[in-house]
Amino acid sequence: MQNKNNLDIFDTHPYKEEILFLSKKDSALRSLFLMYPYFEPFKRKEGFEGLVQLITEQQVSVASAKAIFDRLKKLLILFEPKDFLKLTDLNLRTTGLSRPKIKYCRILAENIISGDLSFSLIHKMDDEELKESLCKIKGIGEWTAQCYMLASLHRRDVWPVKDIGLQVGVQRIKKLKKRPTEDEMINMGLNWKPYRSIVANVLWASYD
Repeated sequence: MQNKNNLDIFDTHPYKEEILFLSKKDSALRSLFLMYPYFEPFKRKEGFEGLVQLITEQQVSVASAKAIFDRLKKLLILFEPKDFLKLTDLNLRTTGLSRPKIKYCRILAENIISGDLSFSLIHKMDDEELKESLCKIKGIGEWTAQCYMLASLHRRDVWPVKDIGLQVGVQRIKKLKKRPTEDEMINMGLNWKPYRSIVANVLWASYD
């Protein structure tokens, strides 16, 4: 019978290197990886569709965001900026998307069409540059930009400290009396560099 505390179970895991590194650095994470060995990484599409989905997910429950986005996809044969702009606000409101988010998605589409936002260009940037470029667009803040890097571009060292689910996850594994502040999240995350995205993924799995 295999020992449930044995890290050998990760021998064929796609994130073996990262899990072993993090498990040596932090015993609480080691326990979490053993509890959720088959955690699914957070994934979104690259480009316009991925960012629209992340905007949809801002400050709403996972279930609500999925329902809204599924209805939105049914309105679009091709999920492209020009096709999105052809939809009326009334069409978009039927999906459950709020007026501010409709505005943000329109602004995003216009930026892409005008060339002010080039995915081929920003995808070559380092994390900080990419975050700054995306955050120039109204409706895209730090959380959305970081989640795009993590879920759409699969960058390995992204740590969205504003995420409530991650704050709760850290509170649980560190047995804290209250949710850590953003500054505390930043400081704790330093110990998990350069694989903080992996930590985020397993914490989300434990939160969900």
